[in-house]
Amino acid sequence: MIAPFPKPHLIVPRPLLRLKPKRLPKGKPMTLVAAYRSMEGGILLCADREENDGYAKRSVDKIYRIPHLPCDVYLAGAGPANAIVKAHEEVHNVLDHAFASGADVLREYRTLIEAALLSVHAQFPEELEGMPMNLLVILQAKAPNSIPLFYRTDKSVMLSENYYAAFGSGKLICDYFSDRLYEYPRPDKRNLMAVAAFIFREAHKSASGVGSDVDMIYMRPSSALGEREEFGPNLVKEIQDGIPPLSEAVWEYWKAHVNLPPWIGK
Repeated sequence: MIAPFPKPHLIVPRPLLRLKPKRLPKGKPMTLVAAYRSMEGGILLCADREENDGYAKRSVDKIYRIPHLPCDVYLAGAGPANAIVKAHEEVHNVLDHAFASGADVLREYRTLIEAALLSVHAQFPEELEGMPMNLLVILQAKAPNSIPLFYRTDKSVMLSENYYAAFGSGKLICDYFSDRLYEYPRPDKRNLMAVAAFIFREAHKSASGVGSDVDMIYMRPSSALGEREEFGPNLVKEIQDGIPPLSEAVWEYWKAHVNLPPWIGK
């Protein structure tokens, strides 16, 4: 006798389980940008050249200059690449438009730049919540007896800086060395370039996402022409090659200066 087929099992569909999308952890900009004021009043602006999107690395200019105004404006930032590119575009456009309209750019630049940055944050709200964008802003007036003005940004707000600021994944080690090597006493341009070249070399070795190639621009003080000196990766590498490794410098100094207590033994 053939057994009857079993009755089909009635499957009652369950409601789909809707998972709340998890917010991605906040990212860290993979770069290092830093600016230092020299003893003479000039500004040394530095940036590595590596851009890494997780798939490929490329060499890019991270220092953006806005010329043809009564001042030169320099921007260098850390954060999402597309937001930074848009920030360069927005700031450039708003300053150019104001100047062409007859506005006093030297008086109103701060309001103009902050409005441009506010627009960028409005265009990239989710992206900038996950990875903040921070900029170094240097303004060099083309007028005698003036010194470059130096700002860092917190979202769309420009905050005045006197001596030093840095952003990016190399910021921690940059802050550590800058605090110990730079401020006391504040070095002149020549020694400041050596300090910055050393710091960027050590940041490349120790921090993820900081490239080996570095650009430097020095904005001179008291210049009616907005004079600057530009130093590309080859020149910066030449400076770095003349600076001994950190471990070698420490051990050589210890040999001559460390005075250990006798109880430590041999």
